[in-house]
Amino acid sequence: MRKGNDQKPMTLAAETVAEAMLGLMKARGIDYLFANAGTDFPAIIEAYARVSQSGLALPTPIIVPHENAAVSMAHGYYLGSGRMQAAMVHVTVGLANSLCALLNAKRENVPIFFGAGRTPITESGDASSRDVSIHWGQEMFDQAGMLREAVVWDYELRTGCQIETVVDRAMALAQGDPGGPIYLGMPRETLGTPLNGLQTTEKTRIAPARETGVDQAAIEEAAAILSDAKRPLIVTSRSGREPAAVKALADFAEAAAIPVIEYRANYLNLPSEHPMQAGFDFGPDFADVDAILVLETPAPWLPARHDWPQHAPVIQMGADPLAADIPIRGFPADITIKCRPSQALPALQKAFERATATRKSEVAARRSALTKAHEAARAKRRTALLGGDQAPATMSPAWVSACLDRVKGPDAIIVNEIGCIRPVMQFSTPGTFFGPSNAGGLGWGLPASMGVKLAQPDRLVVCTLGDGSYMFANPVACHQAAAAHKIATLTIVFNNRRWNAVKTATASVYPTGHAMRANQMPMTALDPSPAFHDIVRACGGYGEEVSDPLELPKALERALAQVAAGTPALLNVLTEH
Repeated sequence: MRKGNDQKPMTLAAETVAEAMLGLMKARGIDYLFANAGTDFPAIIEAYARVSQSGLALPTPIIVPHENAAVSMAHGYYLGSGRMQAAMVHVTVGLANSLCALLNAKRENVPIFFGAGRTPITESGDASSRDVSIHWGQEMFDQAGMLREAVVWDYELRTGCQIETVVDRAMALAQGDPGGPIYLGMPRETLGTPLNGLQTTEKTRIAPARETGVDQAAIEEAAAILSDAKRPLIVTSRSGREPAAVKALADFAEAAAIPVIEYRANYLNLPSEHPMQAGFDFGPDFADVDAILVLETPAPWLPARHDWPQHAPVIQMGADPLAADIPIRGFPADITIKCRPSQALPALQKAFERATATRKSEVAARRSALTKAHEAARAKRRTALLGGDQAPATMSPAWVSACLDRVKGPDAIIVNEIGCIRPVMQFSTPGTFFGPSNAGGLGWGLPASMGVKLAQPDRLVVCTLGDGSYMFANPVACHQAAAAHKIATLTIVFNNRRWNAVKTATASVYPTGHAMRANQMPMTALDPSPAFHDIVRACGGYGEEVSDPLELPKALERALAQVAAGTPALLNVLTEH
């Protein structure tokens, strides 16, 4: 075993704090810096300009002309690679533009090394002192205050001698459990401070703190509850963020013959054709469930909307099973197991098999019955959504999703933001489907798909999103960055020309109200709809509008051919309201 103090020393030939920080970030595994530069960046820019002379390996800079897109690209890169990346923005105003993306990343525990410059501290006397009027206007008493709840740690870099501690601590906290983005403020004077190299070690001496143990007593108790239940249920939305947990869940659910509901799923948690895949929402029999295992799900059902089994014991399992950063959350947790599902589920399976050793035929009979029921239910859902295999009279989101499913291939990666309809699509491999954060910050999907593509350059990456989400994504900035950095993805805009989520929420609260009786519900229409396909064309990509369901398959072929040739493509698909 390697001891921490046995590591070989390493010297980074840095002449400034900025160079040393970037060099150390690269040495610790950060490959990209997604950035939108400002007047706080001179030392960062100088560091990159000096690379040919310094010989330092630095993270590759990816210029993204909007902060929300930059942070979302870092988010997407992590989804596609499992490796933490960095984003940097311009002082207070850049932070403000980044906040939505940071909220998304925090809720999904996505590690991002996020930084921003700080307006110069000094008014004169230093080469980096304030030299434009905005340096007064952009100062705040507590710059980090606006994002403190959107990160797991924040700090302001004070001096060059802190670099190793700050970088290593930041990365350890970001990549630990539950993890998430960190924030580092960097005054312009500090970044430009001269440095005579940085002495460090080849690898960090601060390892992330992760949930690695299994509470065997809690596992046995959970197994006893699940083995005694006649109608147990598993609910998950994001256990699949850990790829190993997909197989662990598949093995356990089948062995225990327990249905799985992927409620508001933002990862592939279970293969689509798995015998225990029971759909994506609750049916009228939810109230009859007599035991529930919740995996990595902040909101496993809606108490005000679902007729849920209030007397059923509930087991909550995950790296943060009680969602400690959500102020109020009253879902039952009769047993709480703080452990990554990839580690806990195999232990739970063994305990369940011991508990049912004398009832194997009973479990097998339930498995057989559920397998048939789930297969029939999947076919019924597909028929209800599509009505058959022929093109519908009007363009439906389900038809668009089914057409995409026919051409995407098993290795394609779908990044979905209120677009595609999963019940008519097939996914079998972990990491092939990603959905929006539970925070609900719109504008994530398009730049996240670009980050995924950067991490997986040889795979097809498709972003499916609504027209509202597309407009939130700062599409000109995204398409410009895609062209500049040769990131070829396919974007499909499900363009229903309205805020459908707003309409649905209003209908839920006022099902017979004035808004439902109105010819057009107020504050929901997005007419006139822009020609989204022309926006991507203006940035050098391929764009096409599609309104005829019969023409969609050919349009998909044309768009995919463009992507295969290295050109970003967008289909503006006009769907029914």
